[in-house]
Amino acid sequence: MDIEYLLWLQNLRESCGEILTPFMVWVSDDFAEGVLLIVPFIVYWCMSKRGGMFLLLSMSISQFLANVVKMTFCVYRPFIRDTRLIPYGHRPSGYSFPSGHTMTAAPILGGLAALSREKYMHPSRINIFLTWLLCPVMILAVMFSRNYLGAHTPQDVIAGLILSVIVLYAVNVMMSHPEHENTFAILGILAVIVGVAYVSLKSYPEDYGLDGKLLVNAAKKIDGVYFYGGSLAGVIAGRLIERKYIRFTPAGLGVKGIILAAVGYGIYTFIHSMEKYSVKFLAPFITEWGGDFVHDFVMMIFVAALWPFVIKKVCGK
Repeated sequence: MDIEYLLWLQNLRESCGEILTPFMVWVSDDFAEGVLLIVPFIVYWCMSKRGGMFLLLSMSISQFLANVVKMTFCVYRPFIRDTRLIPYGHRPSGYSFPSGHTMTAAPILGGLAALSREKYMHPSRINIFLTWLLCPVMILAVMFSRNYLGAHTPQDVIAGLILSVIVLYAVNVMMSHPEHENTFAILGILAVIVGVAYVSLKSYPEDYGLDGKLLVNAAKKIDGVYFYGGSLAGVIAGRLIERKYIRFTPAGLGVKGIILAAVGYGIYTFIHSMEKYSVKFLAPFITEWGGDFVHDFVMMIFVAALWPFVIKKVCGK
């Protein structure tokens, strides 16, 4: 049924002159993996430290979990399972289940909806209504776009949504008990270590296509777990550093706050763009996977602790 549904969407895409395709590509790539990622930084740096950390943790845990689950079940993409399916544009090379795009968008948008009643979000009835209407619609749009473009089955995106909801609930419970934050932090770091070790040691399918190449080169996909494991560890460590030594107050949404957020995100983007150089430099010492981990650990330390230190110095609070 899942393949038949994707074939129906493919026929729809082709028969309507691909009129919806540019929008679906924007939703899938530019929105879910681009514009949306700025939201947790703006909330954390400018609006609410607690709310921003809620989004950062939810996003980081979901992304790490998505990659661990992918490497656990090793489900092939739908276009590998059935060659009648032709994905639009870029052909994803990793495993399919669950949808990583869904597990990036759902924690951020779902987290925004959950935070919409907080005072720093200006919770008028109309704002709450729009948030609870817009966020679910955009989550569903991201999920549908992954099916429409032929990258994922319905099971992939539905599982991604369910896991994201579980993560949001778990993070909310954790943040409701600040007295146990150190315990939660230790458990989080241990989960990262166990997850990284698990995917590094387990075996993977070695199925070959007609061209003689591996259908999925698992060795090249393990780096996603290191990448997001480093991000999650960086958020946790950065939170502990900020809470103990920095204790900043968000800059607000005035001119100064917007400028600080823009500059901070620009520096973050620059650090991110230097990944291939830093990984190459670190590879001889801790392997390429270890380089991925360290690079993204540093990036999130910057987001959670170093830039808040700058905000505190500039704003004087």
